[in-house]
Amino acid sequence: MKPWKIVLIVVAVAAVCASLLMALGFNTLDWMTHRNPPETWGFCWGLDILVMPFWYAYFFGGILPLWGGGFLAGVIVGLVVLILWRKRSAC
Repeated sequence: MKPWKIVLIVVAVAAVCASLLMALGFNTLDWMTHRNPPETWGFCWGLDILVMPFWYAYFFGGILPLWGGGFLAGVIVGLVVLILWRKRSAC
C-alpha cells in the first residue's frame, strides 16, 4: 500500500474520532452547565455505574474530550499540510 493511502486512512479515522470527541465534550459541558449541578455526576442515565464528583466529571467528560478533539484536528491539519508540501516539492 502506498504511503499516501495510509495517510488518507489515518486522516479519515482521526477526523471521525475528533468529531466524536468534540461532540461528547460540547454536549457534556452544555448539559452540565444548563442545570443545577449535583454533587456527583453519573454518565449513565438512571444507572449508578459511572458516578464521580461533579468537577472530575466536568474534566473527564467535557474538557478532556474537547482537548483530544482539538489535538486530533491539529494532527489532521498537520498531515494534510505535510502531504501538500511534499507534493509541491516533488513537482
